[in-house]
Amino acid sequence: MSERNQVPKGVPPEIDRLNAAMRKSPIALHVQRLVPLSKGGQTKRYEVLLRSAAEDAPNAAPHAMLKAAVENGLGSMIDRRVLTELIGWLIRHPDTWQTSEVMFSVNLTTTALHDEHFIKFVELCLAKSSLPKGTIAFEVDAPTALTLADKIGEVAAALHRLGCPLVLDDFALRTECFELLRLPGVRYLKLSTDITAKMRTDKVSQASITAVVQMARVLGMHTVAKRTDTAAEQEWLTALGVDFVQSNAMSPAVAIDSLLKQPGTRH
Repeated sequence: MSERNQVPKGVPPEIDRLNAAMRKSPIALHVQRLVPLSKGGQTKRYEVLLRSAAEDAPNAAPHAMLKAAVENGLGSMIDRRVLTELIGWLIRHPDTWQTSEVMFSVNLTTTALHDEHFIKFVELCLAKSSLPKGTIAFEVDAPTALTLADKIGEVAAALHRLGCPLVLDDFALRTECFELLRLPGVRYLKLSTDITAKMRTDKVSQASITAVVQMARVLGMHTVAKRTDTAAEQEWLTALGVDFVQSNAMSPAVAIDSLLKQPGTRH
């Protein structure tokens, strides 16, 4: 799974320097679990989060590096590195996926969606890893998917062929978002916080959540609510039929190595 991230000849020196800095920057993978609101199903689901491993800022999200990478067309390089690190970790720790089902979703930058070589890179990585289908998923936020309507269908179809579920983040109850539900391989909808923020007091918000949940069920998809901090909010979400919550209050992000230390979860 060697990475070919060389910057083409003729690029500006500042881009070349940024590329070199990103390749050398120490990174660490953290994961945040999607906590089920009802019993049933044994698959454990995690979102993979990139963190710095630098001594001066350990475990910090490298926002500046990511922003610079995306703005300069190098975002797919970050995505490749995260995928390489994740698959390498899974290969070194087969008990995490051989004894029960597990899914890790990797965020995709806009650059990766435009990178014609990225899907081939994913295919090669998966072929060498021999991981079960569905172990690696990819996550795209709905607003980005809508702006890249000419590319997202092609990318979704390719990932679906590889057995990689697709997660749509920041999904809202808007007509333009409905078309995204037609994409092959969509299995998870992470609700926009615009929908869930007022769910306890606003009946329109409650109706919106219920509508998305019902659509998802008909289509064989799961729904996820983010940033829910209280037991009361979780009770409302459960009552409205949401399947999972992704919340720092219920399950904060942890270093991926911590998955090896959890007793009784040789997943």
